Amino acid sequence: MKKLRMIKYLYFLFICLIFANCTLTDSEQPLPAYLEITDVNIATNQFQGEPTHKITDVWAYADNQLLGVFELPCKIPILTNGETTDFLIFPGFRNNGERSRSFTYNVMDQLRFTETLAAGDIIQKSLTFSYKDEAKFDFVEGFEGGSHIFTRELDENENSRIITTTEDKKSGTQSGKISLTEENPLISVASIFDYNRIDNAGLDSYFEMDYKNDVPFFVGALYQQEGQLISQPLIVLNPSDEWNKIYIDFTSILSSPVIDNYSVYITSDIATLAESSGTIYLDNLKFVHL
Repeated sequence: MKKLRMIKYLYFLFICLIFANCTLTDSEQPLPAYLEITDVNIATNQFQGEPTHKITDVWAYADNQLLGVFELPCKIPILTNGETTDFLIFPGFRNNGERSRSFTYNVMDQLRFTETLAAGDIIQKSLTFSYKDEAKFDFVEGFEGGSHIFTRELDENENSRIITTTEDKKSGTQSGKISLTEENPLISVASIFDYNRIDNAGLDSYFEMDYKNDVPFFVGALYQQEGQLISQPLIVLNPSDEWNKIYIDFTSILSSPVIDNYSVYITSDIATLAESSGTIYLDNLKFVHL
């Protein structure tokens, strides 16, 4: 009986030690430091157009370990013992305007920097991303001159076209404007130049565009395939009261080895929408690829 009581006592003591140890551990959780990213910009040179962007997230690494994907602006927690931390930050965006998933924008460089952080520290950073040196621009169209490259008529109607205007713009002094009416309800235009698919076959290819519109319009790929001209719509852009930016992914369609040359086309038809008029503003059109 004494032996049994001794066993029970030792078991009770063992359980108490376990709980005491757990309580000690829980009460000594280390405080994190924080990397606070307050805002993000991009820098461009004279051949890359205006520095408009819609970088919505960052992919953050610390000492080669993924911390996570963070929607901007953000405070990123880091467990640190006061030593120097190597950070690697990738720009994140919403492919084709999708809201549910972030992608790294691989035509832009990631940022590397080091910080020495102690527990409880908050380091604020404003980040500026740039296009990679190897990024190629098929075209940059800001509608700043009296002419522009989106003059290839696909609807055979010269009265429906993109004109330059100072009425409204995202940047600079002008933008491109499409005015649709009951007399001219349809527009379908493309960039006047064709581009060689071999230059970016299978690599990241994006059409960037700022837009503001009160009627939907489509953006698509116009390409030569085995001698035939094919127009492939890729996305429909619904009305936006404010200037918006989108990155339209051409990577998959241009990875096909049977495509020779390609360009970008824009189309809208208010007759199919039961609308009597429609206005679309465009600015900072860029086709960039690796």
